[in-house]
Amino acid sequence: MNDNNLDPNNIADIGRINEPDLSDYNPLQEKIEYLEARIKILGDICTEINPYEPISDELKMRLMDFNILGLDDPFKVTNSLLMLLEDTIDELHVLKPFDEKSSPVKEIF
Repeated sequence: MNDNNLDPNNIADIGRINEPDLSDYNPLQEKIEYLEARIKILGDICTEINPYEPISDELKMRLMDFNILGLDDPFKVTNSLLMLLEDTIDELHVLKPFDEKSSPVKEIF
């Protein structure tokens, strides 16, 4: 039944109005997208952070979102950040193995 044909005043139709369509829901794909977004955010933080300069308040808030605390030592923060990034990449590769052919990054030996 189409949601447009449902009457919000009819008690029998009320439950149908609020039922989400889960036919296209894929929890694995959702997790992969979450991990890819997390890698992007962590990568952006990595390029922004400089262990030789004080950490800005805005960057401190973003780091605390990832439970990176003890922000008084920039080298420790950098190490924690890199380990978190590596763990996230490893988790992504378990769910979505690395495809060398489709990767824009090519290794040179």
